Formats: sequence, C-alpha cells, structure tokens
Amino acid sequence: ILFVLSMAGAALVSIITLYGLRLLMNEPQIFNYTHAKLLSAFGFRVNLFLNCLNAIVYYMERLKKTQLEAEQLKKINLEVQFEALRNQINPHFLFNCFNVLSSLVYKDADIAAKFIAQLSQVYRYLLFNQDKKVIQLKDELQFVEAYTYLLKIRFGDNIMVDNNLNGINREKYYVAPATVQMLIENAIKHNVTSKQNPLHIQITAHDKYLTVINNLLEKEDKETSTNIGLKNIESRYHFLSDRKVVIEKTTEQFRVSIPLLEME
Repeated sequence: ILFVLSMAGAALVSIITLYGLRLLMNEPQIFNYTHAKLLSAFGFRVNLFLNCLNAIVYYMERLKKTQLEAEQLKKINLEVQFEALRNQINPHFLFNCFNVLSSLVYKDADIAAKFIAQLSQVYRYLLFNQDKKVIQLKDELQFVEAYTYLLKIRFGDNIMVDNNLNGINREKYYVAPATVQMLIENAIKHNVTSKQNPLHIQITAHDKYLTVINNLLEKEDKETSTNIGLKNIESRYHFLSDRKVVIEKTTEQFRVSIPLLEME
C-alpha cells in the first residue's frame, strides 16, 4: 500500500515539477507528454530506489529484532533446562544418603548420630549453592572432604579417596556444584567396596581438566540406576563450556574428566 501511494505521489510530484519548471522558464503552461513521461520515469526510478532502501532498513530492523528475541528465548530455555538439571542433584544425593542412614541406624546409633551431623553440614552446602551455576574449586573440595567423611563412616577402609590437587590454584578455577561428589558417588554405586577389593578413588588435574579416577571393580548385581549422574554432569557442562566432559573406561580404570572453568 505504501509503495502504491508513493508511486502516485511520485506521479503527482512529477507533474507539479513539470509545471513549476515551465513557470520558472517563462514558458507557456502547455502539457508536454514527452517531458512529462521523462520526468515521471525519473521520479519513479528515484521513488523505487528510496522504497528499496526503506525496505532494506525495515527488514534489517525486523531481522535484528527477531534475532534478539530468538537469543532471549534461547537464553530462557537454557536457564529452564539448567534449572531442571541442577534440581536433579539434591534428590539424587538425598535418596542415597537415606539408604546409607537406614543401614547405620540398626548397626550403631552413635555412628548414625555422627552421620546425621555430617550430613546436615553437607546438605547445607547443597542448599547454599543450589542457585549457583558454578562454584570455586576450593569450596567444592571442602564439600568433598565432608562427603568423604560420610563415606568413611559407612565403608571404613573399604574405600580410599585421594586428593592429588595440592599444586593447583583452587581459587582460580570453578566447577559445577556437587560435580566431584556425584562422580565419587557414581564410582561407589557401580563398583565393589570390600576389604579384599577396596575401592580407590583419585582426584587429579591436568591441562585444565579435573579428573576423578577409580579402579574398576564392577558389581555383578548392579544397583538400579536412574541414569541421572553422568548425564546430569554432561548436560550441565554442555551449557557451561565449549569443552566436553571426557569419559574413559578401560579394563582396569574408569575416568571422568570435567573442564576446569575460568571466570572472566
């Protein structure tokens, strides 16, 4: 509609211009078809050019607005997905702790009481950091120490967790909250822990990756798995980093390496 109206306007302006020029040149006001056609053709070309520019500007603005809306929608969608993934951690961890506690209550009331006290400290960490996408490595490792204490109450010498991160700057790097704990938990869930076959878990770092390694002693009767652990970690790091979580399995070891993040 605007284009048709502009063409009509161009025709009108051409006619007015034609008579205006004749008036300035003191020529008789007689309609000259050839002059009118040439002037109209020029006016239509100028009008078409301006309409093309207007259309380009209009659609570029529309494209920019659409891209901005798409990015905002993508960001909101990622936030929703991230929130859903992050919310899987607390129930997953809590259900496992309840299983541990239920077995301790009948064995030793004092140890059960200590377990509850440590569990409250561990769960306080999860509650305090549940709104965070990443956390400093030093805070995660302090949490892992408390979690390891809970493991020692249950398994004693049947499990060993070695932290070999003494040479790394724990305040420089960040990880997704509870990631290391989930990797340790995953190792325990799928492997034998006994005096004859103790589970040995190592936490190391190399080339801006943190790696959790356990000797492979797979259970014959595997526990029912909800497939949350490793998928949760992979999905969260898909949002946090361009580097992927690396999972490696050999005949003797199971290794999971997660990117160490640096915040700008």
